[in-house]
Amino acid sequence: MKKKVLYLHGLNSQLHDDRREVLKKCNLEIKAPLMDYENNPDALFDLIETFDSDLIIGSSAGGLIGYYISGLKQVPALLFNPALPHRDYIKGIKNLPKRKVLLHVTLGSKDEVVNPRATKNYLIHNEGIQSVLKIHWIENLEHRIPIDIFESEVKSFLKSLK
Repeated sequence: MKKKVLYLHGLNSQLHDDRREVLKKCNLEIKAPLMDYENNPDALFDLIETFDSDLIIGSSAGGLIGYYISGLKQVPALLFNPALPHRDYIKGIKNLPKRKVLLHVTLGSKDEVVNPRATKNYLIHNEGIQSVLKIHWIENLEHRIPIDIFESEVKSFLKSLK
């Protein structure tokens, strides 16, 4: 049976065809809603109410949203350069329960959009260094994730779940 993945794109973006193909090759059923993060910040709460996926993959702003849904619903997540330093953008979510599922975070050392060091520090401070937190720091990676790294990280994430 296929696992259902909720894919959350970045700000002013969408799920691109090359990424969709990677997810299909990995035998995943894809739900990828178009999100207007700037004009509809309450969309997060709609996603929480209707959530029915086995996994979450998010990038940048989608990584921020995915972080919270993963923690609230205790669903494994793969996040690319999540915008955690901008978490004040999300109102109404205070503390998450202790995470019991895999959180795999890929950070690029050269990201100039979302500060990777601030993200890493936030994760270590709030999640602790525990077996469910995996941070993959990639030297010279910028904010945009090349398709080969996306595919490699998705496969690594799925392998970690077995």
